[in-house]
Amino acid sequence: MRLLAASISLIALALTSACARARVTTTIKPDGSWTRTLAFTGQEKKEGNMAPTIEDTFVIPSGPGWKSTESKKSEDRVLTLERTLAAGAKLQSDLSLKAGEEGKLNLINEVTVTRLAPRRFEYRETLKWKGDPPKMMGNVKPEDLAEIKAALPKPLATDANARALATKTAELIFPVMFGPGDPLLAVGLLHPDLAERRMMQRVGAVLMKALEEQFGDKMQVSERREVVRKLIATGFSSSKPSQPDPANGPPASKGPALTPLMFVVKSPGRIVSSNGEVDDLTGEVYWALFSDAASLKDLVLTAIVETEGK
Repeated sequence: MRLLAASISLIALALTSACARARVTTTIKPDGSWTRTLAFTGQEKKEGNMAPTIEDTFVIPSGPGWKSTESKKSEDRVLTLERTLAAGAKLQSDLSLKAGEEGKLNLINEVTVTRLAPRRFEYRETLKWKGDPPKMMGNVKPEDLAEIKAALPKPLATDANARALATKTAELIFPVMFGPGDPLLAVGLLHPDLAERRMMQRVGAVLMKALEEQFGDKMQVSERREVVRKLIATGFSSSKPSQPDPANGPPASKGPALTPLMFVVKSPGRIVSSNGEVDDLTGEVYWALFSDAASLKDLVLTAIVETEGK
């Protein structure tokens, strides 16, 4: 399946890309006011360095209330912006990712902290995709249908079943690749062999789930496993990306891609509930993802916190 081929190629791209990134921290205070801190990190603009800078990747917030500082970390430049807002306030597009074309955006956001009870507050952040839809969600090509049908048991090997399975797999595989949670692309940055193993393990689980949801009792567990084995073998055999020639410099790009994002919520109290990951040591909740995680549908991050006090 070309979906698997595209996913593996993205890992290869991550290995050769040096993208700017952002860490977004929302600190909720006992009275419900909140401080928003955006730390943008990227390489400095130098001759011969084609990696996107902070300004190439993000629209930098400006205007009343924002304070900015700048520092260096190794070879990277770090631009930090901070602003404090009252409980119930809404902040829009403080995190905006640029697209390749001038004046266009790939991603915008909206964040609020609202009071639910005297000491209980809800953080809600929505990431909205404004760029082009992901290519792997386009029309399924005839050769893709043929590969899927070849893996399915003959009684189920119809064009309609193959097309539905391709769409369902794409929907399930996006969180695996881009997050939130533990995005597979992050593993690919440091350990490509482990990334391939994780790809087989996690994509296998995704495909098993897709087959179960689509066919139910029409396909036995052993048959599902065999179909998954065939699809993964086909995907990997057709996806071996060629390594770029270092002499040619960084790969050309029409705009920022695979932008790493980290969202963190801090509060002097406890996390009541969240759809993120809770760090028991710090008491913080966080979401690690790549910008493309929001390209299928709006991505909503939520956390309910109970602050200290009487």
